[in-house]
Amino acid sequence: MSTKNKKAAGGNGGAPKQTRQQSHDSQDYSSFKTVLFYCMLIVFLPVLTFFVLKGFVLDQFLDISEVKVNIASAVGAVVALHVALGLYIYRAYFGAPGSKASKTD
Repeated sequence: MSTKNKKAAGGNGGAPKQTRQQSHDSQDYSSFKTVLFYCMLIVFLPVLTFFVLKGFVLDQFLDISEVKVNIASAVGAVVALHVALGLYIYRAYFGAPGSKASKTD
C-alpha cells in the first residue's frame, strides 16, 4: 500500500489537530476580545466621565465656579479610571468563570 493510499484509508488523521487548533484560536480570540474591552474601558470611561460631569451634571445643576467644576470633573475621571483598572485587575487575577488553565500536550 502506498503512502497516498494509507492517508486515504486512515480517515481523518488530521482532524484532532485541526480541532485543537480551532480550540486555541477560539481561546485566543476570546482573550483578545476581553483585553480589547478593558483597554477601551480604561481609555474611554475617564474621558466620558470627565465631560459628562463637567457638561451635564456640575455646570447644569450646581452653582459653583468653573475652576471647581474642572477639579471635580477631573477627580471623577480619576475615580472612574481606578474603577476600570480595578475591574481589569480583578478579572486578570481571578479569571473568568469556567476558564481554568489547562495544559494540553
